Parts: sequence; C-alpha cells; structure tokens
Amino acid sequence: MTATVPGIAARLAGRPDAIALVETRRGASRTTRRGELVGRCHHIAGALHEAGVRPGHKAVVMTRDAHDLTAVSYALGLLGAVPVLIEPRAEVGRCLADIAPDVFVGEPPAHLGRRILGWGRPHVRISLVTGSAPLPAGRRLATRVPAGGGPPAPVGEPGGDGPALIAFTSGSTGRPKGAEYRHTTLAGQLDALTTLIGPRDDDVLLAGFLPVALLGPLLGPATVAPAVHHLAPARTAPEELVGPILRHRVTVVLASPAVLTLIARHCARHALTLPSVRQVLSFGAPLRLGLVDALRGALPEDAEILSVYGATECLPVSAIGDHDLRAARVRPPAGHSGTCLGRPLPGIRARILDADATGAGEIAVTGPTVSPAYHARPDADAVTKSHTADGVLHRTGDLGRLDDEGRLWFLGRRAHLVTGTGFTLATEDIEAAADTAPGVRRTALVGVGTAVCQLPVLCVEPLPSTPRAAALAAVRAVLRDHPDGHRVGAVLIRGGFPTDPRHNSKIDRMRLAGWAAKRLRGRTR
Repeated sequence: MTATVPGIAARLAGRPDAIALVETRRGASRTTRRGELVGRCHHIAGALHEAGVRPGHKAVVMTRDAHDLTAVSYALGLLGAVPVLIEPRAEVGRCLADIAPDVFVGEPPAHLGRRILGWGRPHVRISLVTGSAPLPAGRRLATRVPAGGGPPAPVGEPGGDGPALIAFTSGSTGRPKGAEYRHTTLAGQLDALTTLIGPRDDDVLLAGFLPVALLGPLLGPATVAPAVHHLAPARTAPEELVGPILRHRVTVVLASPAVLTLIARHCARHALTLPSVRQVLSFGAPLRLGLVDALRGALPEDAEILSVYGATECLPVSAIGDHDLRAARVRPPAGHSGTCLGRPLPGIRARILDADATGAGEIAVTGPTVSPAYHARPDADAVTKSHTADGVLHRTGDLGRLDDEGRLWFLGRRAHLVTGTGFTLATEDIEAAADTAPGVRRTALVGVGTAVCQLPVLCVEPLPSTPRAAALAAVRAVLRDHPDGHRVGAVLIRGGFPTDPRHNSKIDRMRLAGWAAKRLRGRTR
C-alpha cells in the first residue's frame, strides 16, 4: 500500500501572513511569511523545471543562506526531485561520488570548490548558482520572486512515499554516509519533534543548526536562523545568538551543547536573562549538568531543558529533562552507569543487541524516524540495517543499557571502547563522572597504544577560570571514588578539544588520542 503523508504544500497551507522564517545577521533581519514562502517555492520549482530538473533527480544543495536552503529544498520536493545535504567540511568529493548527483545548486564558493576540486564529475549535468555574487559562466537560479511578476503557476507535488531527502552524516566517527529519508521518515521526524515541543501559535523557534531551518516552517512556528558560523559553530559570535533571542522573543531554542555554551556564557558575562524562552532542546552530544546550571541562570524558572538523543539516521529517539537527568546522575539505578537518555519517544522502540552479562550492548532502534537505508552503500546497510516485524532496525554504533523503567543509558560509542590488558572501559562511564569535577568543562577518555593493551588516558579541559593544578586534583579525586577509576593510567590537561565539524560538540577522539600519545611518548605506565 502506498503511504499517504502531508506534502510540503499541505504543511505550509494556511496562515499566509504568519512568519515562516527570519534570517538574522549583525543586528539586521530578513523575514519571509508563509504565503510568500509558498509563492517562492513554486517560483523556484518552475525555474528548476525549466533548467531540466525532473522527478527523481538527486540535487545537492550547498548554501549557508537559510532562505535559499529552505526554499530550494522545498521546491525540489515539489518537483519530486531529491535534495541532498552534505557537510561543507566533509569529504565532499567522496560523498558526491556516492550520490552521483544530477544537479548541483549552491552559492558561488561551493561552485568554485566544485570546479577546482572536481566535485561531482562526471555526474552533474545541471549547475545552478544562488546568491548575488557574480560567478563566470554560471547559470543563476533566481530565488526571489520578481516584483510585479504575478502569482506563480502552482506545481503539482508528487504523492506517495518516494525518496524525500538524503542527509549525510558528519563523518565524525567514520566516512560520511548518505542517510535516505522517505516522505514517511520526514513525517515521523516532524511528528516526534511536535511531541517534544508541543508547538504553540505564538512560538518562535531558534534554529541553532542550519538544517533545522528546513524543519521549522513545516512544524509551524516562526523560525529564526541566526548567523551561526557553519564551519565552526563554537566560533560563532555569541551576540549573534543572544541578540535574536531577545529581539524576536524566541520561545524554543534547538542547538548543540557548543552553541548553548556560547549563549549561557554570554548571558552570564553581561548579566542577561532570556525571559521569553520556555524550552531548550540540546542535541548532538550528551548534555552535562554544568551547562544545565549555566543555562538555568539565564532562563525562567519554569523553562524546560531537554537533552535529545538521536543520530542522522534516526532523529529523535529519546529525550530527558534536566531535573530527571540530574536525579539519574546523583542516584543511578543499581548496575547502571553512564548518562541517562530518557525513554524512547512514542512509536520508537529501542533494543540492546549483543548484550553482555551486565546488560550492556549496542543500541538499536526501530520506528518512523529511522532512515531505511544509506544511499549507494550496501556495505553499510549490511552492517547496520535489518528488517524486522517492527520495520527497519538500525544499529546506532552506541553502547548502552535499558533499565527497569524503560530508560536508555548511554555508555559511549562502540568504536571508542578502551581495551587494556584484561579490562575494557566505556568512555561515557568514566567521563560522565569526571565531568562533575569542580572547575572542569569536559573530559575525554582515549586509548593510547595497540588494541587489547591500551593505556587509558583521561584528557581534561578545564573551565577558563580554573587553574590547571586545581582541575587535575578535582578529577583525580573523582576517579578515586569511581569503581574503574584506578584503571586510568594518565590524566592530561588540554586547553581545548578537537571536535566534529557539524556541532563542535562531539569529541574527535582519534586526533585527541594522537595528541595524548605524543605527550606520553617514552613514558611507561
């Protein structure tokens, strides 16, 4: 049976005068209303069709402009073409080789990179340029409706449950892969986010991560896309985040811990509060209680802070409020360590595969938010995907447990296990405890040496105001109270950790382990 899900036009219908999207930069903003966005999407769809874009074509969209990213992606959907989103700092050439795209739509720097580095050869047949900067020999895609152009000719949106989007993973834990979303996958994600947020008519959503701007208008609230530094979110000027929250009276913030840290620090430094915010959703890495405390200093007392767990292949999976997160950290159930991720959302089922005697194993997920396959990567599908009575079961690569209350607990990535002589340490088991040490921003457990006889090394990033010696002493005190703390062979201070390019929140453990190995060269355990 062919699934019937609301299309883009249906989700945007109604409330034509309501704000759909606001892009902000240096105190200025550009606003698009819902009716205007619908008109723009149909206008762009007509231009794309004229350029030769047809149903089923795969179209890479690479632009930092939230308006263009949203309108072009929606327009491709109206035509039945498939937008493809790739991290600008990912292995773009290999990603395009996997996709073999028919179309490349992007701003001038993306096209220059494509020409210089040969991205997409020989597959790209249609090349379209967005933005206002000139590009020699480039065919420009007008993403603004001309003044006095009259109403756009409506484009008939294909029905059914065909491919809707391909979103590449960040590559922070391996080669980037293109997760395929069907229309039902996107509908499942929107339903799950609606359950989490409970959108209200007067909500204003801050998209701390550019692709969230794609979902915001489909969820319903006005969506603010701030000037996040997309190549390095942690380098974003904090006033570009806090200013829009205050000016546009943002009620819901979706961002990574790195971006939320910028907001919390800026508010503390300038004695600012965010009285309009009723909810914060943190995603991309575990939410630590130190950041929760910093955010609480800027938020209304009744504001909700949620740590959301998921991945590109299955987002969201579960969520937990900060009060429950704190209680689980202080009083974990017997036999459970690591970080509590909360209960799976309605319709989503989590399982633990290949569990050991303690119940720890790999987290696997079924449900409407799960991507059914990777594009052109049968090798990856064979390892991570299987078909069950509940639908496609996706292995996340994360280690965890389920407790008696049905809550998930995260122990770290399976690939990041540290294996010493006669023991194995899960990263989150050690780090969740060490991160509670006073004066510590975060820690990272890495293994130095050959597999099976690695030296466990705990790297420590202190808060800027904390002396290094004090941070070391605090961490060592925590390790003395941890059942496996004695197995950590070295504790090293580092001013800043290398992180993933997408959220600047996941730690790049391979680079960190290399740094630790150099620091410890010639040292015996």
